Amino acid sequence: MSSVFENEVIKAIKERRSVRSFLPTQVEEEKIKLLLEAAIFAPSAVNGQPWFFTVVQNLDILNKMNQEIKNIMLQSSDENLKKSASKEDFNVFHNAPVAIIVSGKENSQSAQVDCAAATQNILLAAKSLGLATCWIGFVGMLFSSPKAQDYIELLKIPEGYKPLWAIALGYTENYPQTVPERKWNVVEWIK
Repeated sequence: MSSVFENEVIKAIKERRSVRSFLPTQVEEEKIKLLLEAAIFAPSAVNGQPWFFTVVQNLDILNKMNQEIKNIMLQSSDENLKKSASKEDFNVFHNAPVAIIVSGKENSQSAQVDCAAATQNILLAAKSLGLATCWIGFVGMLFSSPKAQDYIELLKIPEGYKPLWAIALGYTENYPQTVPERKWNVVEWIK
């Protein structure tokens, strides 16, 4: 579907893809700051802004988190999780040089929705800056595990916030061009 009203925002939405192959090149701090600014401008219920962002560029910490998540997945009763984690090259962050941990205020009824809006802003802004991203839900398992508090302290997540997910961020040589099949029968017009 195309329209005469199509613009750069619509183009970024349509072209954004989840990337699972990152280059080791570190992302410029100025670009990361722009992404965080885009996140902070996301809508939130009653302007509560119940989010907190932790930018992790320390590869030792990313590798430690990856190993812990891998161990959790290997101990899972879910065979698909075990299968994914048992692959030799498994890396929950897809070897991205940056992960942004998105946390939501525990006492906010709308934190998940508001943080999702902020996350989408990051994903779209990253695309517009030539960066690749992948929304990583598996990180939630780490923060529901017995070691959650250790990682909350390691990542300096403030009291009263719960880590929800992460965004893998970096550059790629292989930005997916194929458009996944879209379901078009999901709209009803009532006039």
